[in-house]
Amino acid sequence: MQTSPPFSQNYTNPLLMKDDVGKSKPSTYNLPNQDFVYGQPLTKDKEGAKEVTMTWKFHKVSQDQVPNRDFTELNKQSIHNGFVKAHDMYKFRQTNDARLKIKKGTNIQAIELPEEEFRYGRKNRPSTPMKLVMGNSYGIQAESIILDKYQCRANSQDSKLSSSIVKGNKASQLYYDTNQKKLAAIQGIEKKEPFKMEKFKTVNSKISTNLSTKK
Repeated sequence: MQTSPPFSQNYTNPLLMKDDVGKSKPSTYNLPNQDFVYGQPLTKDKEGAKEVTMTWKFHKVSQDQVPNRDFTELNKQSIHNGFVKAHDMYKFRQTNDARLKIKKGTNIQAIELPEEEFRYGRKNRPSTPMKLVMGNSYGIQAESIILDKYQCRANSQDSKLSSSIVKGNKASQLYYDTNQKKLAAIQGIEKKEPFKMEKFKTVNSKISTNLSTKK
């Protein structure tokens, strides 16, 4: 008696199914007919291009938000009416109502800009005067300030530090005048003599005012 191979009767195990030459392997699943369409059908939109372009929906104004209850005002009203206990105040709030006030308006703040001539940023510092730095103008100026202090101390009669005063002499006075001329030349400042009429330029002073020592 001839028996059929075991794989020809097993239609549920895809590993045991054999295919013929030039044909695909038969399916082991119960599939629908060839006319069956797979996938989910598309739902048709009720509002098409015609309804969108030919109709217009007007804007509906949103309703005002209901404000919350103002418990502070309710407690004040209950006290004015003579209800001071917690239970009495609770009953008063059940029959009376007070709402908070909603501020209407926009939260957008106006942007206030300065004038057109306003310049933003941090101001640059002035440039370093290299001519004065290379010419030792600041050193000469500091030295002249110290000599001025020494001259003030020497000319002051009420100074209590007479022993520590450095008194100037002819050499220090000449050195001071030379530094003043150098400083004026570097800074471009000409030293001008005080105004004096022509007929009095040749007249000498009869009183010694010590103007030559004051700078």
